[in-house]
Amino acid sequence: MALSLEEFIHSLDLRTLPRVLEIQSGIYFEGSIYEMFGNECCLSTGEVIKITGLKIKKIIAEICEHIEGCESPQPFELPMNFPVRKDIVRILPSLDVEVKDITDNYDASWFLQLLSTQELFEMTSKDFPIVAEIIEAPQGNQLPGSILQPGKSIVIHKKCQASRILASEIRSNFPKRHFLIPTSYKGKFKRRPREFPTAYDLEIAKSEKEPLHVVATKAFHPPHDELTSVSVGDQFLVHHSQRTEVLCEGIKKVVNVLACERILKKSYEAALLPLYMEGDFVEVIHDKKQYQISELCAQFRLPFNVKVSVRDLSIEDDILAATPGLQLEEAITDSYLLISDFANPKECWEIPVGRLNMTVQLVSNLSGDPGSFLVRTLVEEITEEQYYMMRRYESSFLHPPPRPPKRPSVEETKLTLLGLAEETAVSLPKSPKSLHVDISKKLHSNQAGLDSNVPVGCQNDLAFLEKERRKTGASAVAGTSATTEIFKK
Repeated sequence: MALSLEEFIHSLDLRTLPRVLEIQSGIYFEGSIYEMFGNECCLSTGEVIKITGLKIKKIIAEICEHIEGCESPQPFELPMNFPVRKDIVRILPSLDVEVKDITDNYDASWFLQLLSTQELFEMTSKDFPIVAEIIEAPQGNQLPGSILQPGKSIVIHKKCQASRILASEIRSNFPKRHFLIPTSYKGKFKRRPREFPTAYDLEIAKSEKEPLHVVATKAFHPPHDELTSVSVGDQFLVHHSQRTEVLCEGIKKVVNVLACERILKKSYEAALLPLYMEGDFVEVIHDKKQYQISELCAQFRLPFNVKVSVRDLSIEDDILAATPGLQLEEAITDSYLLISDFANPKECWEIPVGRLNMTVQLVSNLSGDPGSFLVRTLVEEITEEQYYMMRRYESSFLHPPPRPPKRPSVEETKLTLLGLAEETAVSLPKSPKSLHVDISKKLHSNQAGLDSNVPVGCQNDLAFLEKERRKTGASAVAGTSATTEIFKK
């Protein structure tokens, strides 16, 4: 049964792709030619095409501003580029033609066998090595020369998992650059000072290899006489955590502390810092040694701060050498394809499956034993989005110990009240008037059970928070339209 192309696309189950269609009729009659994305394309009646997938053409977003007298959202279009290569044609589903599904009666092997990077990785290991021709080259290609260019023949040797060190620039202003550094990187690093916001971070960072030497950049006055006061500029050697008794309003209680030594001019004195202490410490570096990245990962605990002291001479443009400093954050494992130029199969490169989009046409299997080959890697600069996707993925497998609770304070009481207001706001109607009334009732009913020493200023802060919440907000609504990727026979 003949359907319009748009009707067919709307009824299409993506799990049944690819599908083979025959052009039946429409305004694009036999021999008609039309222009699309700056390229001429011909769809003739009776022509057979193969639908391999759907691609997003554009995203329609709306900013919804809750302002009196302005109810209608403001739509705008976010365009996306769709390059056309070889026999790949991308057309809008609204094209006024009729098509007929002839998949069951047609040998789809007559079409080109085109695969994406992800589809290549999903092949079994015994399918490799293979020879492929590049149809669509990746954007932002970092490989040297012209290995990944349209029309180029490459050898895909195998798929593999490889280790990388996730690193970010050390800089106060944004945006920061992010990198994936292979453990085979041949440059050398010198250590850079780390910053620690609390005494608990000192406990995490301390090492048995050497004492952690820090200087305080923020004063601290302890609530108990048994603990040590800190002035700006005080220097400490960090040793270990322990528990100690303190006297609190005539009652003894046990607190977790960090045992340190304060460095004086000619001697040392014992110091006990509570783990909840917010002190802002900066590391003092005495180590002048130059390390390779594999040595840093083996000897020190990440995250770790470094600066490139000797660039990797095997790389033509070492992008790490120009950075003011790097924080080596964590080791990750990612998926790669090992490829080489068909003309030089002995020199191989690892290309990332998830961040390098490439379409190839399979040409043949590579017969014979390829023998040994040299595997080369590159430092990869990644986007902000890719960086946070990797951090989110890795953190789902890591469970760091929770920070210890801070000492009770008036500030914590204020935060408790603010949290109560947020929790109440989630389950209440959106009307600003009802929100005001219900939150006020909730807060007044709960304030009776709070410490009578809580200052009245907390209530003023809550009133200010409520006014802020009643201001206008914005949200984005995404809409999509699709194009159809079609292979012409």
